[in-house]
Amino acid sequence: MIPAGRLQAGTDLQVEVVHRVAKEVMAEKKVKLSYSFGTMIEVPAARLTADEIAQTAQSSASAPMT
Repeated sequence: MIPAGRLQAGTDLQVEVVHRVAKEVMAEKKVKLSYSFGTMIEVPAARLTADEIAQTAQSSASAPMT
């Protein structure tokens, strides 16, 4: 779970970091892990863009792991 700001771009960036680091760790340890990405929404600022941020979290959760 990663705290998100009020902009989708910040969430998108964090998703990229999570996937990159997970891939590096799995390669280094020679394991394959299943994980998902979740976010906490700051209230009240993020409520204005929560629907956009949710799309990033949902699409990330359903993306196949490589």
